[in-house]
Amino acid sequence: MKIMLPPHWIIVAFISIVLVSCERNDTVFYEDDAAENLSVFSDMGNNVMSCYINEYSFRTRDRVYRSYGRGYLSPEIELFKDNTAPDNDTLTINWEGDINTPNPNSVSLVLAVKKDFSYSDFTDFNNTRLVVDGVNGYFMVNNNRLEKGTGTIYFHRAILMPGNAAGINNQFSGVFEATLPSFKITRGRFDHTLPVGSYGGVVFF
Repeated sequence: MKIMLPPHWIIVAFISIVLVSCERNDTVFYEDDAAENLSVFSDMGNNVMSCYINEYSFRTRDRVYRSYGRGYLSPEIELFKDNTAPDNDTLTINWEGDINTPNPNSVSLVLAVKKDFSYSDFTDFNNTRLVVDGVNGYFMVNNNRLEKGTGTIYFHRAILMPGNAAGINNQFSGVFEATLPSFKITRGRFDHTLPVGSYGGVVFF
């Protein structure tokens, strides 16, 4: 016996299929066998950061590009530069948490950088370990500047070329740990590509 669906059901189903097919997930998550619920440390452009916060696992949301309409990227990481201070610029690296993670919504690193900090200056972080001491920068959780943390970060890869706005060569990976008044962040690892631009980018300077 044939089952006839009402026409409006067919239309709803068609629209749902079209919307799903217009989304692209650019995050790859491989769990670390030695660290439950954390991603492996990688340098492949997997577009994920994970760590333990107060011994609970935290991971960033998936990087999803929705191409319907104007097209919009929902990224897991964003980099901003503030150049309003007279003596130096400020670089903020913000990681957005996955909605299914019972932890803070975001983790950020704020760094004091030289005035007129540029793409080529970002590359100076490549293969560099930095002590974040509260003077040259600080960590924060949920964008709460009342709780600033110290720690260390090792930039395994930090490459940003303006002529390669969407390419795999714009890479950012490494490991970090931090201590804040209410939070202890351990075993942090990150691996991202860094497209530049408004609707399809994660770098805004």
